[in-house]
Amino acid sequence: MNEHKILPFYMTYPLMEQGDEKGAMWKDLEYLQQMYPMGAKILQNEINKCINKYDYRGSMIYDEYPDRLLLYKIGQEVLSSLRRNKDQHQGDAQYLMLLEWDGIEEFVMVLLFYEILRRRHRNPRMRYDSEE
Repeated sequence: MNEHKILPFYMTYPLMEQGDEKGAMWKDLEYLQQMYPMGAKILQNEINKCINKYDYRGSMIYDEYPDRLLLYKIGQEVLSSLRRNKDQHQGDAQYLMLLEWDGIEEFVMVLLFYEILRRRHRNPRMRYDSEE
């Protein structure tokens, strides 16, 4: 018996869907970041401000193996910036509790590393292995 199977369009051209997978992943990521708890959002905003200074072609954040000490220095910049802004947030109990939390330094570093990873993959032309 000669049976013809009809394939849906997307199965006849499977590679067409792969091109948008990365875009869909970034959309999902941005959506999930919007759902961060308030403390994480505060830290993420401060990390973005600090890391913007290092987001240029040839920056050490795009090195193949970024220097650990410099990354920790950026993390300390974030923390000192948060502490300097403490006076502006006197009425914000969430902000003050965040600064007193014992694990804030480690959490800042995790969010910082994650932000660097995100930028390295979002701007592939800035990476260490790209050529002009």
